[in-house]
Amino acid sequence: MTTPNNGVKLIIFDKDGTLLDFHKMWMPYATTTVRLLEAATNLRVGPAIYKTLGVDPVAGKVSMGALAEKTLTGIREDISLTLQTFGLLPVEADAIVQGCVPEASPGEMSPVCDMPALFTTLKSMGIKIAVCTADSRAATMDQMNKMNVIPFLDDIICGNDVGIVPKPSPHCAIQICKRLGVELKETLMVGDTIADLKMGKIAGLRASVAVMTGVGTRDTLAQYSDYFLEDISELPHLITKTMTEDTKRG
Repeated sequence: MTTPNNGVKLIIFDKDGTLLDFHKMWMPYATTTVRLLEAATNLRVGPAIYKTLGVDPVAGKVSMGALAEKTLTGIREDISLTLQTFGLLPVEADAIVQGCVPEASPGEMSPVCDMPALFTTLKSMGIKIAVCTADSRAATMDQMNKMNVIPFLDDIICGNDVGIVPKPSPHCAIQICKRLGVELKETLMVGDTIADLKMGKIAGLRASVAVMTGVGTRDTLAQYSDYFLEDISELPHLITKTMTEDTKRG
């Protein structure tokens, strides 16, 4: 017997902080980037770079900032601007960034729950699954393969795909819905940042669902969130028990 989906036909997931533990994945990236930049510039740029990225190196945590909210291109642009505040010319800063800000993270890939089990449940409910991430396609596909979830995914949009407009623009959400033949009002956006949830709201999706496994907090995400979950394993209960067909954005 198919579990009721209460009119939810598609879930669009952010990746880092939603499917994967953000801090374990990206803290090593931040520290590696700072080490390479300081070696290349011979300057103590670390504190400024950490601030730009939204990283607290003492607590070992990532909060809102370029690392959590932007594509690789956006991260590199922001770091270049930060380096220019130390007196580097734009062409110098850009060259250093290209050599010192890596595409992929050396961090640990730590799923927030049993992903194949969750996706099996969602599929049994008649729900399509998509991933929309600011990360690169190479890194994303590698991680999805390692989690054994590729067969469950109906669409994937990555930060370096040609022609995308990054979150919080509604562009990616609208394109995914069009490609999968699902109405906006039948779709949920699930993420851990303002950019994720704002995309869902601007696109007019059924709801934006915030998870507490990434960089956002209830306070920072409240404006754009319809529901809060500790992690994505709670989605089936949310859909079958909490949501109703006439759920409206409040």
